[in-house]
Amino acid sequence: MELATERIQLNQTFSDWQDALTNIGAWLTNQGWVKAGYTESMIERQELMSVYIGNFVALPHGNEELVVKEGISLIQVPDGVNFGTKEEPKIATILFAVTFKKEQQLPMLQELAFFCAEIEQVIALSDAKTVSEVQAILEKNTTKFE
Repeated sequence: MELATERIQLNQTFSDWQDALTNIGAWLTNQGWVKAGYTESMIERQELMSVYIGNFVALPHGNEELVVKEGISLIQVPDGVNFGTKEEPKIATILFAVTFKKEQQLPMLQELAFFCAEIEQVIALSDAKTVSEVQAILEKNTTKFE
């Protein structure tokens, strides 16, 4: 899996999942990858069912009809952000913002699920200090799924 440099944000900090999704949605919109309203659709999706998938990873995504440019963006949150509740926290340090049309979602989600199943790979992404380090980890560890 290859991610362009402009699709990676390192060392981000958010107060909670609403703050994370608001900031990620604004970034995706400002880049022209999604249309206005995508942020709200990500928040609605999280409120219906958490986008936290385990192993310190969340897959925020919104209404595919608002997607302009398909792709995956990685947001590293070293201190983590809670996608659960105060009583049952679900801390994510890696957020994969998925912007795909419906027909492309399943293959990419499967690839991400295989990658994220290995906690060592998620930890490596969480600890990465540079964009090129993130890119190398993803390229090295996802080629077997392509």
